[in-house]
Amino acid sequence: KHRPKKMRAVLPKEISMQLHIENTGAAGELLLGIVQGDVKGIGHGLSSDTIVEPARAPLIPGFSAVKRAAIDAGALGCTISGAGPTSVAVVGSKKEGRAVLAAMKDAFQKEGKLDIEYADVVKLCKSGAKPV
Repeated sequence: KHRPKKMRAVLPKEISMQLHIENTGAAGELLLGIVQGDVKGIGHGLSSDTIVEPARAPLIPGFSAVKRAAIDAGALGCTISGAGPTSVAVVGSKKEGRAVLAAMKDAFQKEGKLDIEYADVVKLCKSGAKPV
C-alpha cells in the first residue's frame, strides 16, 4: 500500500563520490543510447545503477533471479521500474523480447513467488511525447 514511501526510505542518505560518478556515467550512457537509438548503450546504462537498484532490489522478492534470467535470455539490460516490483528490460527485437519476458515471468513466479498482473513487449518511442 505504501510501497513508494518504503522504497524511498531504503535509499542512502549520503553516497560516496565514487558511486555518484559511476551512477552519473550510467545515466549519461542511458540518455546517449536513447538519443542515438543505441539499444546496447540503453541496456548497459539501464543495468549500471550503483545507488537505487542495490538499495531496493533486496525488497523485491526474486528480483536478482529475474535480472539474471532476463540477461541470460538475451536482454541487453534490466532494472527495477519505479518503486518495484515492476521491472523493465531492454532487447533488440520483439522476438528476443518474448523470450526475455517469458524468462522474467518465470523467475518472478518461481523465485519471488509473485503473481504477474501485466507483462508486455513494447517498442521504444523514438519521437517523444506529443500533444493530443
